[in-house]
Amino acid sequence: MADEAEKQGGALTKFMGGGAMATLDPAAQAQALMESADAGSSGSGDVVYLSYSGKMDKYAMGRDKNSPDPDAVYVVDPMSMVEGWVCWKGGSPVEKHEWSVYERATQAIPASQLKDHGPYGDGDGWSFLMGFSMFDTDDPSQQIKFTTSSKSGRNVFSDMNKEIATRLAKKEPHVPVIVLESEKFTADGKVNGKPKFLFEGWVKPGEVFRFAELGDDADLEDLLSGNYDAPEAEAEAGEPDPEPKPAATGKGRGRRARRAA
Repeated sequence: MADEAEKQGGALTKFMGGGAMATLDPAAQAQALMESADAGSSGSGDVVYLSYSGKMDKYAMGRDKNSPDPDAVYVVDPMSMVEGWVCWKGGSPVEKHEWSVYERATQAIPASQLKDHGPYGDGDGWSFLMGFSMFDTDDPSQQIKFTTSSKSGRNVFSDMNKEIATRLAKKEPHVPVIVLESEKFTADGKVNGKPKFLFEGWVKPGEVFRFAELGDDADLEDLLSGNYDAPEAEAEAGEPDPEPKPAATGKGRGRRARRAA
C-alpha cells in the first residue's frame, strides 16, 4: 500500500507541476487563465488523449477511441492549461502549435505567422485550440489530456478557466473536480453536440496531493468534503488556519457508488 501511494503521489507531483500550483503568484495565474479564456471564446508516452466529436456526440479516449466511463470523476490540473493553433485539412490535423497559457507572452504564435496549407475545403484551415490535463480519481497516476478546437468546446473550456481565475483571485479552492457530460444545441439549423462539465466540487492543491498519497485508502467524498485539508501547509503559505475538519474516513474511493447514488 505504501509503495503504491508513493508511486501515485510522485506521479501526481510531476503531473501537477512539481508543487508549482502552490508557489505561482495567484494574480499572475488568474490573469493568464482569463486571457486564455477570452482568446478561446472570440496517445503517446504517459499521456492518454481525450477528444470529443460534436457530430457524433461522443467522447473518445486513447488510441482505441474507447468511450470513457460515464461515472468517472476527474481532477483538473489548473497548471496544465494550454492554448494554440491546429490546422485541419480533410478532417485531419496537418500542423499544430501549442503552449502553456502561463507562457503566452514568450511562446504564443500570432495568426499572421501560421503557414498556409491551402487550398482548403469546407471546415478546413487553422483553428484556435484550448486544452488541459486531468486524472481519473480511480487512477491519479494516469495523465489525461483533453483539447478542443471547436468554438462550442472552447466556450466550455473558457467558462471553466474564468471560474478558476475568479477563485484564485478570491483565494478560494480553485482545483475543479468534474464529470464529463455533453449537451445538444442547434446552430444554423443543424443539431450538434458540445462537451459539458458537471462540477462535483472545488478543492485545494494540497488536498489533491493528500488524496493521491493515500492510494486505495483515499475517498472521493472526503476529498470533496475538505477532509484532506492540511493546516500546516496553509500556514507555511501564509494563509490563515482553517477551521478543524472531521477526520478522513479512509473508506476507499468508491466513485461509482457515489455517482450512482
